[in-house]
Amino acid sequence: MRDLIRQVVSGYKSLKLEGQEEGYVVFTGQESDTRQAVSIKILPRLLGRDPQIAKQFQGLARTIRQLNHPNIASVRKVGEESGLPYIVTRAIEKAQPLAAKLDQPWAVDTAADVVMQVGHALEHAYNKGVVHGTLTPDNVVIQEDGRVFVTDFGLNELMKLVGVQVKEAASPFLSPERMAGGSADARDDVYSLAAILYSLLSKRTPQVVKGEVLPPGRFNSDVPEKMDAVIVKALAQDPADRYPDVKSFLAALGAVTLAPVVVEKGQLVTPGGRCPNCGARDQAGRFCRKCGVRLKQREAEKAQPRSKLDEPIQITKIDVGHVQVGEGVRVYETTIAQPMMVATGELSAEFPRPLEMPKMDAESLWPAMGDEPLIAMPEPPAMPVIDWAEIAPDMPEVPQIEDIVIGRESD
Repeated sequence: MRDLIRQVVSGYKSLKLEGQEEGYVVFTGQESDTRQAVSIKILPRLLGRDPQIAKQFQGLARTIRQLNHPNIASVRKVGEESGLPYIVTRAIEKAQPLAAKLDQPWAVDTAADVVMQVGHALEHAYNKGVVHGTLTPDNVVIQEDGRVFVTDFGLNELMKLVGVQVKEAASPFLSPERMAGGSADARDDVYSLAAILYSLLSKRTPQVVKGEVLPPGRFNSDVPEKMDAVIVKALAQDPADRYPDVKSFLAALGAVTLAPVVVEKGQLVTPGGRCPNCGARDQAGRFCRKCGVRLKQREAEKAQPRSKLDEPIQITKIDVGHVQVGEGVRVYETTIAQPMMVATGELSAEFPRPLEMPKMDAESLWPAMGDEPLIAMPEPPAMPVIDWAEIAPDMPEVPQIEDIVIGRESD
């Protein structure tokens, strides 16, 4: 068996044994040609020589390879080495399993978005004929940008095909019939998906008292009452009382949470209300703060009086004075800015017309100076005349060259 495992992983680099589960062995590594990080799961039993089992394995492997969805970890290879089956999937980088994030606080809309992404991945797999069967927070991986991936599709069917009898741990995310060893179907995934949502909203696994599931809203007041009813139905102990498939569950959940819906242009919304597109609360403007859709206010709200701060500022021309020494005051008409409309089209009707500006008589603001004498400047005092020749000291006599030469010869 060890030699077969070596043959399976021999073509990969940077191999690391991550662990050994009850039903398979997990390695991580890189593809030698593409350097793509991968996860390799090897089942511990051989397929055997039964041609019927070999045919079923080939069909299942072909179906798993056809899974192509933005929320499904892509399958790189499904094969067998001398009868030892294995499955290779792309490793999700910069991501964490959802199981590591269950204790953190989750907003209702964020938790619903995670479950919606997981549900879309499950629905795509159903259309290809694959049921997950062992969905838990360990099979859900979240990237830093919020994108969700679901892993281990088809792994349960492969283990069942080779006869691996796995004793399911007492996982609160698996349905009661799966815990009892029953075969997996779509209703089991509905239970697991609702259990994950329950845990995100209430920070605890589904609480069952006397056969009845306590709604998550009992532990989180932000959970809407209608959402409680949807989750409780999906967690029904009897499979017949649940939603028949994930598609039905998502439809019911989307009707009471924040699932995207088709929005008509300019749907009505009240201030502080919820966006009809994404459901974001406390809306106050004309556009949703979260999804950006245009929101139309009701007529009654439009008619509310505006405050003075909301009114457009109108600037007009004013008269200013100009003072010139010796000529008095002359008035000039100076235009600072012309009135302009701050909106056009339909929006212009929502703004009040500009107020009439008071007319000012500049002549009345300044005293009449026509009869007053002009301002006269005094004559400047006469500047004193200075004779620099009388003030300057006498300059010493400059010696002649002849005197200097004669003096040296006498020495």
